[in-house]
Parts: sequence; C-alpha cells; structure tokens
Amino acid sequence: MKNKDLALLLLVNLLWASNFLAAKIGMEVFSPLLFTALRFTLVIIVLLPFVSLPRGYWRKMILVGIVMGVLHFSLMFWGLSLSPDISSVAIINQTFVPFSALLAMVFLKEKVGWRRWSAIFMAFAGVMVIGFDPVIFANWLSPTLVIIASFLVSLNMVIVRTMPGVGAINLTFWTAAIGTLPLYFFSYLFEGNQFAAIEAAGWEEWAAVAFSAIGATVVGHGLGNYLIKHYPVSTVAPYYLLVPVFAIILGVVFWGDVITLELMIGGAMVMSGVTIITLRSAKKKPAKVLDGA
Repeated sequence: MKNKDLALLLLVNLLWASNFLAAKIGMEVFSPLLFTALRFTLVIIVLLPFVSLPRGYWRKMILVGIVMGVLHFSLMFWGLSLSPDISSVAIINQTFVPFSALLAMVFLKEKVGWRRWSAIFMAFAGVMVIGFDPVIFANWLSPTLVIIASFLVSLNMVIVRTMPGVGAINLTFWTAAIGTLPLYFFSYLFEGNQFAAIEAAGWEEWAAVAFSAIGATVVGHGLGNYLIKHYPVSTVAPYYLLVPVFAIILGVVFWGDVITLELMIGGAMVMSGVTIITLRSAKKKPAKVLDGA
C-alpha cells in the first residue's frame, strides 16, 4: 500500500473512532434521537448534489433506512449516552463482525469453519467478561442496546450485499433521508425539550454534530469507499480493527475512561475473535465495508 493511502486509512480509523467522542460531547445537551436526526439532516444537505435515485431497489432501500437510519443509530447513540465511558461501547460495537459471519451463514449460505466458530464464541465471551466490569454491570441497558445496534449493522450488510450497483454515497444519503423524519417524530414523541436543547447547545455540541455528519460520515465513508476500490478487502479490512483502539485512547485522554482488568481481558478476547473472523472472511470473499460509527 502506498504511504499516502496508508495515511488515509489511518485517518479513516481516527475519524470513525473520534465519532464516539463527538457523539458523547453532543449528547451532553442533545438527546440521542435528536442528535441522530440533526446529524442526518446535515448529511442530506452535504450529499444532496451527488446522489441519484436507487432505481429497482426502493423496497430494500426503505428497509435499509429503517434498519440503519432509524433503529441502529437510535439504539447505538442511546446506548452510548447511557454508558459512563467510551471504551466499552467501542469494543462491544465490534460484535457486528461475528454477527455478520452468522447471518452470512444463514442467509447467504456461506460456510463457517471451526476457526471462525471459535472466534465467534471468543468474541461474545469477551463481551460477557466486559459485563463484569463494575461500571458496566451497574447499567446493563447500555451494552444491551449496543449489542442490538451491532446486530442491526450486520443485518444491514446482508441486505446491502443483495443491492449490487448501489454506491456508498447513495446508501449513506438515502439511509439518512429515509431515517430523518421518523427520528424527529420519535424524538418529539419520547424525548421532548428539543427546542430548549437547540437553544442551549453551544459551539462544542454543534461542532460535535458537524463532525459526526461531515467528518465521520461524509469524509470517513468517502475515503473508505475510495480505498476499497483501489485495494483488496483482505488488505484494507484488518486496518479497521484500529477503530476501537483509537476510540479507547481518545476515551482515556479526553473523557477520563478508566481501563479496568475486566475491560482489558474482555476487550482482548473480543478483538482477538474479531481479528480472526476479519482475516479469514477477507480471504474467502471480498465485501465492501460500508458502515462505521
């Protein structure tokens, strides 16, 4: 890989990892659904000149908009807002990799050998170990929401693989476009005080929304799509394992995360399992990485 592209790949990892911190900052004022809706609104504005209609795939695109745009991001940011730290969420979010392997086996008839089965078991066992962290154990709703959100990512990836020819920009735009109005509606229905939050938000919270939309989504996914077009998935995908590593560093430095023994052991188990699945899956069949934080 060229040095320039390696630098871009590291930048993508940093952008996606920073999104956890940005969301944490933004949700100090904005509620999770409102934060997601505002993020999507900005994504729509930025990407509108570059999109086309997903002809022939409207039903699947609407399904993607519901699964990812409404359900995944709502649950992910809700779980993140409830979590006292960033590190555990960044690690547990990686369970989308073993979930993807399982769903590919069920729906796409892919074979899962004993090595990947062992890695899947190791990853989920690692989540259980993280759950014994006293901080996490006191609020199991947060990791539960993140796990469900991660499962929805893997479900979305299965759907997207049945939509050849639909590019990453179109997927990102229509996911936001389909999900935005329901998110505003559910925010009004269940959260309230939207206008008060908007008035109370300072530049830090608005910068967090802008970064989540433009930095993590538009730039991050755009660069990720560029790299996947120029290099094999087996070359690119393993580098994305750096996302939770960078997120942990950012959490410790800027959010005051404390790395406990349970988090270290469980995190090592999760990341070891995810690494094995990622490397073996990349060797078997190329697949675009379209989703991030």
